[in-house]
Amino acid sequence: MDGPPAMALGADPSQPGVMDVPPRARDERILSLRRIGNLTVYGITMVAGTLGILFWGMQHRSEQQALTLAFTTFVLFQVFNAFNARAETGTTFNRTFFHNRSLWLALIGVVVLQILVVHWPLMQQLFGTTALSGIDWILAVLVASSVLILEEMRKAVQRAWQRIFRS
Repeated sequence: MDGPPAMALGADPSQPGVMDVPPRARDERILSLRRIGNLTVYGITMVAGTLGILFWGMQHRSEQQALTLAFTTFVLFQVFNAFNARAETGTTFNRTFFHNRSLWLALIGVVVLQILVVHWPLMQQLFGTTALSGIDWILAVLVASSVLILEEMRKAVQRAWQRIFRS
């Protein structure tokens, strides 16, 4: 689920203003403490969301439905998280949002494969999944989108903070 979107991100168009940003220093680490912190928060968000939906599912659905719902939520977390990789400081929802056709095809492919794993009887047998209701899919999307929503909120606060203290 990660491979094709990760490869497609390599073909992402450059962000507006990228040439105005000075290059990083030679001795600066690629994975700075800030980046490691962001990755940690993404991971915690995905773990909490996946385990939270599993816990909820075990209370309100059969065990197989709960496991399928948690698995689907985890896959969708990866889909939404791909957008976090597109813009480190600015919003991912910019004028180049739809410009990377490879990324969109990869993400659509991941979602289609997940739908097949959940709803096609042959794949259900192979993966031990069961069909989800429309409400379950909506729930999975809402929980999984939190990783993108929270990151966009963090970046908006960071940009506002920088504007306040630059003035």
